[in-house]
Amino acid sequence: MNVLTLTLLMSSAAAGGIINTVCGFGLGAVAMSIWPYLMPYMQSVSVVTLCGLTIDLLLLSRTHRFISWRKLVPCLVCGMIFSSLSVYLSVGAAERALTRSLGVILIVLGAYSVFFSGKIRIKASPFNGCIAGALAGVFSGLFSVGGPPVAIYFLAGTDSNSEYRATLNAYFCFINVSTTWARWRNGIITAQTLRVWLLLVAAIGLSIFVGNKVFYKLDGAKLRKIVYAYLIFSGALLLFR
Repeated sequence: MNVLTLTLLMSSAAAGGIINTVCGFGLGAVAMSIWPYLMPYMQSVSVVTLCGLTIDLLLLSRTHRFISWRKLVPCLVCGMIFSSLSVYLSVGAAERALTRSLGVILIVLGAYSVFFSGKIRIKASPFNGCIAGALAGVFSGLFSVGGPPVAIYFLAGTDSNSEYRATLNAYFCFINVSTTWARWRNGIITAQTLRVWLLLVAAIGLSIFVGNKVFYKLDGAKLRKIVYAYLIFSGALLLFR
C-alpha cells in the first residue's frame, strides 16, 4: 500500500468517524464513496464494518446507560437476520453491479434527507422497527451503509440526542458483530483486511475524540444536510464509475 492510498484511507476514515460520532451513523456512506477506488469492494465493506464496530464499542463504553432497549430489540432482530442473509447473497456477486447499486442508494438517501427530511413522520412502533431493521440489515450486509433507515426510525421515537445516538450505536454494534462473523465464515475477511483495519485505528480514535467535542455544540440537522448533499455527489461518482 502506497503513501497516497494510506493517506486517503486515513483521512476518509477520520472524516467518516467524526460524522458517525456526531450523527450516530455516516462512516459507511463516507468511506464507501472512496474506498472502492482504493481496494477491492468486498475488502472495503469489511474494513468499514470493523471500523464501525470499533467506534460503537468505544462510544458505548461511556453511553450504554442511554440505550432504549424497548425500541432497539424489534429493529435489531430483523436487522441481524437480514444483514447475515445479505452477506451470503453478496458472495460472488458482481462488484460493478454492487457499486452502481450503492451509487443509486446514496443518491436516493441523500435526496430524501435534503428535500424530505422533517416532512415525513414515521411512528415508532415494533412493526416499523422491524421494517427499518430489515432495510438497514440488507444495506449493511451488501454495502456497509445501513445507517439511514434505522436513524430515521430512532429519530422518530427517542426522547433525546443521547438516547438516539446510544440506541443507534447499540444497534450497529450487534449488526457489525453479526456481519463480521458471517464474512469471516465466508472467507471475505482476510489477514490483509485486518491489517488495513489496524492501520486505521488511530484515525478512528482521533475521530471519536473530535466528534465527541462537537456532539453537543453543532446543529445536527444542518450537519446531516451537508452529509447527504455530499452523498448525492459521491453516489453519482459511484454510479458512473
